[in-house]
Amino acid sequence: MAEREIAQRLFAKEFNASTLSLTNTFSGDVPDMNPPNLLISPTGVRINRVFVVGVITEVEKLGSEAGNECDLWKARISDPTGVFIVYAGQYQPEAAIFLSTVSVPSYVAVVGKARAYEPEKDSVFISIRPEEINSVEGTIRDRWVLDTAELTLKRLDLLSEILSDQAHGGELSEHMRSNGPDTGSSEAVLNAVAFYGTDQNYISKFRQSVRKALLFIKENAGLEIQQKGDAENLIVKLLKELNNGKGVQYSCLLKEVGSQRVPEEVADAAVRSLLAKGECYEPKHGVIKLV
Repeated sequence: MAEREIAQRLFAKEFNASTLSLTNTFSGDVPDMNPPNLLISPTGVRINRVFVVGVITEVEKLGSEAGNECDLWKARISDPTGVFIVYAGQYQPEAAIFLSTVSVPSYVAVVGKARAYEPEKDSVFISIRPEEINSVEGTIRDRWVLDTAELTLKRLDLLSEILSDQAHGGELSEHMRSNGPDTGSSEAVLNAVAFYGTDQNYISKFRQSVRKALLFIKENAGLEIQQKGDAENLIVKLLKELNNGKGVQYSCLLKEVGSQRVPEEVADAAVRSLLAKGECYEPKHGVIKLV
């Protein structure tokens, strides 16, 4: 039995540029009709399955697939470098149900298969067909960005070394055999360099994109800390104002916090933080009271 391809971690910028397949042929009239493709990314990643985490910013119902009752859904999931396109239909019923009910925007994690669709010559669209999709916390997205950045920078460093050696008269294939990863990955890198014309300029620009992604996470983390602190101060204030001596109903508290334009997930995290720090407690289930 063939070994299952691992789920690769790539930024949207690189994933969407991965138009090279092992056969370099694409077929089908709609994304669902395409057979699975093993794609090669510009840095030489062999892509069949991917693991991505980002913010789901848009969900669209495309209608029922021909001959099936199950609706076809399209979603856009953004990371700091671009947007992943996700389709879910009759062969992904759980994912389709998830997309029909998910809150937008929210953080999600997706494991799925890459699909390449070429409606016309030299016009290739890359998307994901989810095997699994779940809601996650913002910290999971941040961890994914950090891990993906580390993997991407390692590949870029290897490519830079390879291209520098070639510029000094070294044989690209020989360098890959002696210093590169396993045989399959080495072949993928060689194919990527030949197909995309990957050069030092591409590597430099991609490094800048990765640095911007890391800076985005740093700034986002700082903003979330500030939002959480502001939410905690607001909740303490409301607990004092709304307390009738027995505490405040949690649902009532969230409604009041929401009226101040604080997202429910931020308010919930702030309440849990206050509970953990012992600044408030639950005298009974569903009721919050200051200590």
